[in-house]
Amino acid sequence: MDLQDNVQKEYGRFEQIVSHFLSKSLHIILDSRVPSIFPNGHNPLLGTPVKKSDKWFTLILGDGPACLENLSLWHRNLTEPMIIDIVLVQEVPDSSSDHNPTITFGLGMYVETLIERWVVQYEDSRTVFPRVVESSSSYKKTYKKSVILLRSLYSLMRLLPAYRPFQKLCSSTRASDFDISYNVSSFTAPFSREELEVMKIYQFTPVDAPEGRLFISLTYRDDLSCFNLDTSIAYPPQIITDYFA
Repeated sequence: MDLQDNVQKEYGRFEQIVSHFLSKSLHIILDSRVPSIFPNGHNPLLGTPVKKSDKWFTLILGDGPACLENLSLWHRNLTEPMIIDIVLVQEVPDSSSDHNPTITFGLGMYVETLIERWVVQYEDSRTVFPRVVESSSSYKKTYKKSVILLRSLYSLMRLLPAYRPFQKLCSSTRASDFDISYNVSSFTAPFSREELEVMKIYQFTPVDAPEGRLFISLTYRDDLSCFNLDTSIAYPPQIITDYFA
C-alpha cells in the first residue's frame, strides 16, 4: 500500500508540472501576440498581486487571458496536443482579395490569414499506469529543464516576424486596419501544400519527462511584408527630456 501511495503521490506532482506547463506556454504565446486579450491595455503586471500560479517556472507574467480558465480538456487529458493558431485579420477594400476565406464584420470585409501555429504537448510513452516509482529527483529535473524551455519560448516570441505587428497594435493610439486573433484547440486541419510553401518550421529541444517528454513546435510565416502592415514604430524624438538636468 505504501508503494502504491508513493506512486500516486509522485505522479500527481508530475501532473501538476504538465498542467502548469501547458497553461504557462499558452499565456506566454498570447501575451506577446494578441493585444485584445488585455482590455485595459497591455500591461498585465501593473498593479496586480503575484499569484501562486504566477511563480511556476519562475516566470511571472501577471494576469492572463480568460481562456486560461477554460482548459478543462487538457486538465482531464494531459496528453492532448494544445494547438494555438495566431491569425492575422486584415481589412480589405473589397472581396477581390487573393486570400481566403473572406469574412464580413459589420460593413467591412476582412480576410483571415494564419501566420503562426504552435503545438504544445506532453507525449506519454506509457502503455499502463506507472509500473515503477519515479524518484522525486526525476520530477525536479523535468521541472528545471521546463524552466529553460519556457524562457527560451519567451525570448523567441520577441524575435519572430509576428511580434512587430503586435507591437504596433499595442503602441498605436488610432484604429488599425488589421488585428491579431487566436484559436486554441486539440485538433485542426493540416496545412495545404500552398501554405507550407510559405511556412517555416521550428522545434525546441524536447524536455525528457518520466514516461514521456514535453515539447513545443512552431510553424510560421517568416515574411509578412506582403501584407503591407507598416510595422515601423514611431518613437518620440526625446526619450528622457531632463537627462542632463
